[in-house]
Amino acid sequence: MGTVLVLTGRDDLTADAVVDELTRRKASVVRYDTADFPQSSRVAVALGPQGWDGQLTAERSIDLESVSAVWWRRPAEFNVPDDWPDEARAFAVSEARVGVLGVLGSLPVRWINHPAKDSAANYKPVQLAVTARAGLDVPKTIITSNPDQAREFIGADDVIYKGLSGGVLTAERRHRYLPTTVLRADEIDASLTGTAHLFQERVPKQCEVRLTVIGQRMFPVAIHAGSTAARLDWRTDYPSLTYSPIELPVDVEKGVRLLMDELGLYFGALDFAVTPDGRWVFFEVNPNGQWHWLAVKTGIPMIEAMADALQGKDD
Repeated sequence: MGTVLVLTGRDDLTADAVVDELTRRKASVVRYDTADFPQSSRVAVALGPQGWDGQLTAERSIDLESVSAVWWRRPAEFNVPDDWPDEARAFAVSEARVGVLGVLGSLPVRWINHPAKDSAANYKPVQLAVTARAGLDVPKTIITSNPDQAREFIGADDVIYKGLSGGVLTAERRHRYLPTTVLRADEIDASLTGTAHLFQERVPKQCEVRLTVIGQRMFPVAIHAGSTAARLDWRTDYPSLTYSPIELPVDVEKGVRLLMDELGLYFGALDFAVTPDGRWVFFEVNPNGQWHWLAVKTGIPMIEAMADALQGKDD
């Protein structure tokens, strides 16, 4: 059995849990944070007949030919000296990204998920188009910078506005997501022309579901909101939430498998609403979404499933 390479930052409870499980199983596992490169990490590889051979060295050395699986979890940005000129810093980070990630990304091993697939699947318009082709139920949706089209779409009802990119970076380089917002037609003005906007019909909810997919295994968990804010966007009020396992309909499972296959994803965290009449309506798939807290809250063996996948024990 080869080495499992976990690419993530230091403060990652999800990775901690899976690494602990792999260690308990006496698996060979190395955790690597790209923030260590180039200041406390080195790369030294040479191109051979089968690809790149050599080592990535940090707290531990990683022989690339020994790697059997890579978990692209949440690695941090490459870290170059602050006292370098801005142009030199930008160049060094760009070269590090292409050099180190290019070498790692060429490894012909199981990736969960390959960063190229992860990045492509993060485009929400791509997700929604693929989801519609997969036969899953999706909300009526427009993407527009045209105020007249937006007002016509909204009509006499109210609709949901969501950020397309998933959030913004603050001046302190912290990620801040944009919460789901309810809008009416009379709130649309000329400022809409400033960029692209996503509007969706407002879907009635009996509950929401976070479906964690790890290879062929699917773990659906119902999320029950206990506050008005959480009923609109459950991420805004975690303390009010309760959780329970829920059965995945056969037609939804089939559609999800088609979606994952077309996006080229091994792992995904998918969000659905279950309507009062029992329809499962797809909202989004996060190729690198959180799931550890659900495993803890429900006792569902997702940690073990991820460890199985990284060891190739789920084939």
